[in-house]
Parts: sequence; structure tokens; C-alpha cells
Amino acid sequence: MLSNTRITIVSILLVVAAIISYCYVGNIIEVPIKKPLSTFPTQIGTWRWVDHTPMGDEVRKMLGVDDYIQYDYVSADGMPVNLYVSYFSRVGSGGKGYHSPKNCMPGGGWNIIHSEPFKLTVSHSRPVTVEINKMVMQKGAEKEVVFYWYQCRGRIIHSEYMEKIYLVLDSMFKRRADGAFIRIMAPVQDGQETKAVEYLKDFTKQVIPALEEHLPGA
Repeated sequence: MLSNTRITIVSILLVVAAIISYCYVGNIIEVPIKKPLSTFPTQIGTWRWVDHTPMGDEVRKMLGVDDYIQYDYVSADGMPVNLYVSYFSRVGSGGKGYHSPKNCMPGGGWNIIHSEPFKLTVSHSRPVTVEINKMVMQKGAEKEVVFYWYQCRGRIIHSEYMEKIYLVLDSMFKRRADGAFIRIMAPVQDGQETKAVEYLKDFTKQVIPALEEHLPGA
């Protein structure tokens, strides 16, 4: 949990960042997605696509997403995962913005049991360690493990606060405010939370390189 001092410092930084961002907002350019998410692979390693959940027009308008997918995949031995990716060409314009699961999920009746940063090693041309969020939530008898992060202008960011700080810096020095939010969920079956985490790790390690083919880089 953040201390009061840390919360105060972060709050001051965000206010300063908002003021600076307001001064530069007219210079920010919209960055289109590099490759439409509709062409995202339906086979991720041994994971195969099985279904998708379309977003209603009103929900899409409320969220302000420029592109998105919400795909269901299943592993070779039947473990399901849900992948949600939303892309924004210019965060902060016309109501466009991320919706943190920490705020949205409780509104859907989910109780967040715990949330913490989580390190993951991804294979590129060489292994790279990234930090994302791991969250466990429950609604009645249902329990899910959630991985989520912000993938913005070549960075993978787990912290909502750091995402806002980088947003301001990149608005000032790169004239960019584009970014994506990624969430992957897997059910906890038979109380085996660790097993759900291992499945998510395997899927996520392969999703991150695939996303780089679609999302604008640095």
C-alpha cells in the first residue's frame, strides 16, 4: 500500500503533469495502429482461437477505443484464457482513456483479492524481463487470475502512475499520446491458482512479441 507521503508526491507530480500536458495538447499528433488488431494471430504457439466477444457501439463509444479485440483462446489441454487489447491513437482526446481493472472490475461485482507487480521474461532476439500486473479477483464461486499492463510508445508499463508520467513526457518531447491497454484472464480451476498463473505466463510470453507487430513502437 502506498504511504501518505508517496501518495502526496505522486499527486503533486500528476497535477504538474496535467498542467504541462494541457499546454502541449494542441501539438500532439494522432498515431494510427501499425497493423489492425483484426489480423492478430488466431494461433499463439499451441494456443488456438475459439471465440470472440464483440463490443457494443455504446460501450465502444464510451471507452473511446480506436481498435480492439476480445478473443478467447484455449490451450492444447483445454485451459481457456481471454485476451483483451484496446488501442488509442491519442489518449486524452475526446474522452479516450484507459480504464484500470482496479476500478472497472469491482463495478462488475468482482472482489479484488490482491494485486501486485509481476516480472516476466519474454523471448525476443534475446530474453527481456518486463514488469506487468498480476491481480486475483473473485465473484461468488468464480475466481480469476488477471495479467494486465499498458503498452505505450515502445514501453511496457505496469504502474498507472508511471503511465501518466510517461504520457506527459512523450506528449512534450515526442508529440505522441498513443497507447494500448492489454488484459489477459484465466479461471482458477479446482482451487489451483498457481496452475492458472503458469498458463497465463506461457500465453503472455508469446502474446507480447505478437503485439509488437501491431502496436506502434518508440
